[in-house]
Amino acid sequence: MLPVLTWIDKHSFEDEDEAEAGSCIYSLAFKPDGTQLLVAIGTRVIVYDPNDGSVLVSLRGHKELVYAVSFSFNGEKYASGSQDRTVILWSEQHEGLLKYSHNDAIQCLAFSPTSTTLISCAVTDFGIWTQSDKNVSKQKVHSKCTSCAWSTDGLFYAIGFYDGSITVRSLSGPTSTGEETARVERPGREPIWSLQFAQIITNEHVSSELLVIADWAQSIGFFTHEQGRLTHKSDKQLDYDPTGVHLFNNGCFFLCTGSNKKLNLQTVNAGDLGAMAQLDAWPWSMAVLKQRCVVVGCVDGSLACYQLMLNTIHALHKDRYAFRENQTDVVIQQLQKQKSTRIRCNDLVRKVAIYNNRLAIQLSDRVLIYRQLTGDKEGESLEYKLMDKINQNFECSLLVITSQHLILCHDRRLTCYDLRGIKQREWIMESLIRYIKVVGGPIGRETILVGMRFGLVCKIFVDNPFPVEVVRLKSMIRCVDISLSKRKLATVDEEGICVIYDTEKKEIINQEPNMASVAFNSANEDLVCYSGQGVLNIKSHWFTPYQQRLEPSQQGFVVGFMGKCVYILHMYSMQSLEIPLTSQLLQFLDNKMFREAYELASLGVTERDWKMLGSEALENMEFDVARKSFFRIRDCRSLLLVNELIEMKNRGSSINELKAHLYAHNKRFRDCVQLLQQMGAENVALEMFADLRMFEQAQEFLSNSSAETQKLLLRKKADWAQTSNDQRMLASVPELLMSSGDL
Repeated sequence: MLPVLTWIDKHSFEDEDEAEAGSCIYSLAFKPDGTQLLVAIGTRVIVYDPNDGSVLVSLRGHKELVYAVSFSFNGEKYASGSQDRTVILWSEQHEGLLKYSHNDAIQCLAFSPTSTTLISCAVTDFGIWTQSDKNVSKQKVHSKCTSCAWSTDGLFYAIGFYDGSITVRSLSGPTSTGEETARVERPGREPIWSLQFAQIITNEHVSSELLVIADWAQSIGFFTHEQGRLTHKSDKQLDYDPTGVHLFNNGCFFLCTGSNKKLNLQTVNAGDLGAMAQLDAWPWSMAVLKQRCVVVGCVDGSLACYQLMLNTIHALHKDRYAFRENQTDVVIQQLQKQKSTRIRCNDLVRKVAIYNNRLAIQLSDRVLIYRQLTGDKEGESLEYKLMDKINQNFECSLLVITSQHLILCHDRRLTCYDLRGIKQREWIMESLIRYIKVVGGPIGRETILVGMRFGLVCKIFVDNPFPVEVVRLKSMIRCVDISLSKRKLATVDEEGICVIYDTEKKEIINQEPNMASVAFNSANEDLVCYSGQGVLNIKSHWFTPYQQRLEPSQQGFVVGFMGKCVYILHMYSMQSLEIPLTSQLLQFLDNKMFREAYELASLGVTERDWKMLGSEALENMEFDVARKSFFRIRDCRSLLLVNELIEMKNRGSSINELKAHLYAHNKRFRDCVQLLQQMGAENVALEMFADLRMFEQAQEFLSNSSAETQKLLLRKKADWAQTSNDQRMLASVPELLMSSGDL
């Protein structure tokens, strides 16, 4: 996760009284639609535009410090609570609607997430305001209120106290403030400074709700909440006093601010993932909008807005895909076999790399090397075992692994280590490295493809200190790939131009504009896939590319092409898309490229396509391709035909004889007769029709044959009529014999 500072502001007051009151930002609240940000600073409520940090309006309604602000669920109202013991409700147009008071200073307040019900908490009591009731129901408390929060369904609320206790109450109860359903005493007996209810979503369904409790005993408590009852789940110790906490990403990790002057990212089950931002003063308040924007307010009046960017940490080699999940786990998938396994690292995963059965995981202070134990055979589960550990904190922007080496990229420098962490060699390139990929090779001598900022593409061999220049472009490299035999290279530059080169002839084969990514097929030399502007293109040789428009959920970067599957990285997830190869197959058949067509079909085509390929190959006397094609679909009848034709060829039969036999087998009698007539073998055609008892067709096809052939046809028909039990046919025998001259 990367925080990007959007804007920063530090408010100062010109009025001496306001300046003397202080500029601590006690509370922050987003409007639900994200268009406004409420800031409680000094005696004012200031409304900011969260997009650029500009002040929309500054409101004066309280006489003393404002401690709390909150927006209603629909954004039509908001409330502010102050040290002057009053709560003011404001309209969406920033006009005061009503005011009510408590006996002491307001400490915190919160609107229900499902209605306009407001809970306001003071030093010695708390109250419930509803739009339908003019009177505010209040109840005394045993200790000073310090924090409050609503459950996500709006049926329960929780209040944290200065003595380290928390009460959970239901809105429905015998009193107007509801009844207590649960009470928790934190072990440290220190003030409860922040509360949050959060839904935990599993497999797109809400599985549970958590109550997160931050107290000044430097701990975070996690409790499962169900219908007002709390069940302790876990605790997490900190090394600072927390002032704000926000759980997100389905309860996997949380943001926390506190006395260490940092915006901290931590996981629920593991350790500290590091500081997202370093602040100049104590952060006293925090607000998060839809898990993508966080604003932090400090005691010195400074306000900082960050955009949270969930960067993708992943690696792909053939059909093996590894990616970071929940910041501390690595999931490995075999995409074609639909197998997966998870490695729990309990530390921030910074980089992952995968190659064949090797996996590298870079953590905060070490690199773990795994190898695959099982998973290649059917029925086996996918399993990885730790084989080496490198206890070094590497600084790198890119990381790849080979069978025996680990290669790290930092700026212009590539450094090669063995799997025990011993440095082997180093390459310093002429410009910033943008792209690296292991493209195979012998064990210990693999080839790495390197694309650089200023357009240079090089090949580096792990056992060779000298890079080999492949091609030099005029613009920066965005994406690069090389074909199976290393004879073709494809690049996409910053201008979106996809260029395919012949590395031997040093010439351009093809180029396409408006592309974002490109990948060669890992099993076919000539098949390449490139995408851009929502369209996927599959191209082979010089043929017109096959185009397929992608659904919005499939649009992304093509990162791999294996068999008939294209792997597309969409946002933060990998999509596997099966593509039809019929279009390319037809292009090969039209150009009589049967061996290439067979190689393409081997990637995965339908039974109908195999039948078409076998038939076309057989008609063109490509017996080897035809036999293998029919064998794929277990077409025994066609395989027998292939063997017959091969035997005829071995006996010295001509091509026309072979084709005539094929046409007869496929019931293409007209074509068969034409060939036989060209060869002067009308008697063979006659025998064929006689055997098939197709005398009417024979008379049609042999209408231009010699008189002797015509008479022979009539004799054959008469012989057949005499042996049949059909009285009508028997009656025609004398006529047939007379026509043939035998009677």
